[in-house]
Amino acid sequence: MKSLFLMLGLMLVMPALAGSQGDRGPPADILALRNIEITFHTAGSVLPEKSLDLMMSIYADDAVLTDTAHDNNVYRGKAEVRRYWADVSGPFRPEHRWIGYTPAMRMHAEVDGDKATLYFECLWMDVDKEAIGAHSFSDMKLVRLHGHWLVKDIRVGKVDKL
Repeated sequence: MKSLFLMLGLMLVMPALAGSQGDRGPPADILALRNIEITFHTAGSVLPEKSLDLMMSIYADDAVLTDTAHDNNVYRGKAEVRRYWADVSGPFRPEHRWIGYTPAMRMHAEVDGDKATLYFECLWMDVDKEAIGAHSFSDMKLVRLHGHWLVKDIRVGKVDKL
């Protein structure tokens, strides 16, 4: 377990050294978008604990999720997106004790007024096996509603190579 936490600690330090690559837009908006990624991974991680409610807090009511790993299945509306995270996705499966992380060089955000895009790859670290449980991507289109950024459209799937 100590080696897993050491590895995660190093993963957190390295992005700060690398800096943001490819981000475009006002710094305050870029930070807000990057906080979406943090919320996403915090929600699906076992530390402190998984939270579907936290995951759903980043989605618009009419969000659409496309799962490219499962025949491009489409989930429309917040209730169906929640069902995807609860019943299909790896991070929320009860048997998976994972911690989610994105290396800085595998994330970029772009803001254009009240619309934005956010792409990141997820390394889901298996706490029990001290190994990568899954490597996936999230490709999001976001909208600013009432001053808050929310996911309007998201494509998720597997990444074949590290």
